[in-house]
Amino acid sequence: MENRDQDREQLRGIQAVFEQALKNNTIEDIRPYTHKDFSFVSFTDRSFRDFDSFAKQWGLTRQEMLGDKGIFSSQLNPEPSFFYDDIAICHGCASSQMKDKKGKDFEYTSNWTVVCKKVQDEWKVVRAHNSLNPFSNPMLIAGVKSRIIGAVLIALILGIILGALVCKFI
Repeated sequence: MENRDQDREQLRGIQAVFEQALKNNTIEDIRPYTHKDFSFVSFTDRSFRDFDSFAKQWGLTRQEMLGDKGIFSSQLNPEPSFFYDDIAICHGCASSQMKDKKGKDFEYTSNWTVVCKKVQDEWKVVRAHNSLNPFSNPMLIAGVKSRIIGAVLIALILGIILGALVCKFI
C-alpha cells in the first residue's frame, strides 16, 4: 500500500485555507486551490460550473443572510480520503455555526464530498458537493415558524374583525 501522508497533509492544508476563508469572508483565498475545471453543487441544489460563478453567488448569499454583521464558520470533519493515482476523493461532515444579520444563532451539520486532482505536485479541487438535510435545516425551520406565527396572527385579527361584524349585524 502506497504511503500518502504527504498528500494527506496537502489536503489538510486546503481544508485549513477553506475554513479560514469562510470565517473571514475571503472566499477568493480558495481560488489558488481550485482546478481549471472546478465545479460545485451547494446545499441549495445550485450548481456552479466555475469558481467565478460560485464566488459571486457566495457573496450574494452571504450578504443576504448575514449582512455586514453576521458571522459564519464551519469545521470540516473529514473521513479518510481515497486515492486513485492523481485523484483524491475526500468526504466527511461539517459542523457549521452562523449568526445571521438579525443576530439569531444557528448551528447545523452537513455532508460534503470533494474530488481533487494532483497537478504539478499540488492538489486542486475539481468538484465539490455539499448537502444538508432540508427537514432539519434550522434556518428553514425558523423561517417556517415565523411564517406560521404571522399567518396565525393575521387569521386571529381577521377572525376578531369578522366576529365583531357578525355580532354587530345580528
